[in-house]
Amino acid sequence: MSVTSTRGRQDEAELLEYEDRQAGVRGFLAYAGRSAPLAAGGFRVQRGLRAETIVALAETMALKARVLGVNVDGAKCGIDYDPAAPGKHEAMRRFLRFLRPHLRGRLSLGPDMGTAFDEIEGLARQEGISSVKAAIARAQGLEREDVLRRLELLDEPVGPLTLGQRRAGHALAQATLVALRHTGAARRQPRCALQGFGTLGRAAALSLHEAGVLITAISDEHGSVHREAGLDVAGMLRAPAGQPVADHRSRGTPAAVLAPFRLAVDVVVLAACEDGLALRQAAELPADAVVVGANCGLSAPVESLLHERGLVVVPDFVGGAGGSAAMDALFAPASAPDARSVLDRTAAIMDVLTDRVLVRARASGLSSRQAALELAGERLLAHDARPYGQRLLGSQRDELPRSPQATAPAPA
Repeated sequence: MSVTSTRGRQDEAELLEYEDRQAGVRGFLAYAGRSAPLAAGGFRVQRGLRAETIVALAETMALKARVLGVNVDGAKCGIDYDPAAPGKHEAMRRFLRFLRPHLRGRLSLGPDMGTAFDEIEGLARQEGISSVKAAIARAQGLEREDVLRRLELLDEPVGPLTLGQRRAGHALAQATLVALRHTGAARRQPRCALQGFGTLGRAAALSLHEAGVLITAISDEHGSVHREAGLDVAGMLRAPAGQPVADHRSRGTPAAVLAPFRLAVDVVVLAACEDGLALRQAAELPADAVVVGANCGLSAPVESLLHERGLVVVPDFVGGAGGSAAMDALFAPASAPDARSVLDRTAAIMDVLTDRVLVRARASGLSSRQAALELAGERLLAHDARPYGQRLLGSQRDELPRSPQATAPAPA
């Protein structure tokens, strides 16, 4: 096996390229920002993955950290590989070998498209790497054993999913509840269409269902299923992860992939992939709000069109900031929290963040993206500050809501 790397600069980001000539696999690692003691981002496995995609995703990660107020730079990495191919794990192991010096330094790694945290962590340990989040110990000033103990909480169940499986989707659900408050739909039982039923979408569906939101349609890359009276979300979650949504025929009516965008709902939640909504669909979308959890889930023209139409839009680096918010909720406390309190604290952080962005946008006439970028630009932290435990969102932590249930709409 021959592995090489090169350095380059692209739009203020640092890009390292990887090539496994023996296996014919290319990969990339990008950093966005060089001032924070920690850089965090996900590991993606995607066929056709390009360097510019990894750079854009690293920059989005940096924005998530800035808008939250955590002292973390952005990072993202991945390999150009089919995640369904039988050699996936060997290709991932070789790439983790390439990442080893970065993981020993300032890189904190999580999952992304085509990967899961336990999968990455398990393969890293096979390579002799204690954890893909070991860099947090030095940056946060925690003992290695304390970090590993807190990471074990990610495997604890909170309902039918573990904390690790729920955290980002739970945060996306909370951002959705705030958007519904701003449209006025929270005064009744809101209706939601969800794009994506992977880790992010499944967790968002569970938390929205628990909050009393009626999920009438869910789609994935294979198709969709809908039911006017609301889908049996609990039943769908009992099915194995990865099962095509259209196979849930007993729980709703199967339809084409794009069918949910034609249904009248209060909110559309994007939890699947880049450019999840086309211009034509955005022009005709029968909804009052769009909440984006997927990285780069809306193109700039589509986002502008939705703003011009008067829809409430939560951009990707706000709706998708749950992973970063959850890391703050997990590592900021002086002693290890419990899994439920991490989830509740993550939701409380997202409630404050999303509300501030939407209030600023409405008051100033800006788009929500512009308002969030302004907010991110106001975050000033000392370079040597710990990554987590700062005055998050510019307010004292005890000002945050104690529980996400306080803002959830009541079932009809």
